[in-house]
Amino acid sequence: MKLLLVSAAILCAASCRTVASAVASSPLPEVRVGTHERTWEVRSSGETLGFVVLFQERGLVRDSLYLVRNRIHQDLGLIDGLGRAFRYVPHCEEPVWVGSGTIAAGAREILGAEQECDLLELAQPDGSLHGGSPVPVARPADSPASEGGLAQPR
Repeated sequence: MKLLLVSAAILCAASCRTVASAVASSPLPEVRVGTHERTWEVRSSGETLGFVVLFQERGLVRDSLYLVRNRIHQDLGLIDGLGRAFRYVPHCEEPVWVGSGTIAAGAREILGAEQECDLLELAQPDGSLHGGSPVPVARPADSPASEGGLAQPR
């Protein structure tokens, strides 16, 4: 009996082995910082639906990123420099592709507009404009409404 227990212990000890393996590592993500270049108001049938804000890293088309925001400046999606439009979906890690084309078409899809949209460029905080006629500057989302209280979508 003793011999059987010793044999079982030796077999168990001999059957255990350790295998070392390297952990796969992914490269560190590259942080890219863009500057706010231009802002457009998205209008359809005379109604303001939201805004498109252009950020660029080095001024190149491929470095462009257009954020699409609703009337209270919440980010709803983005359009990359190649014209691919993506909408953010709650509880999803990655945005959903909604189409490719012009910036106006991408903003229309992201905002869910039924009719065609027009983009009207807004003035920069210093009052300058990159082109077009002067348009009133929209207030930031965190500024209080003129009648008091929080700004609400209509």
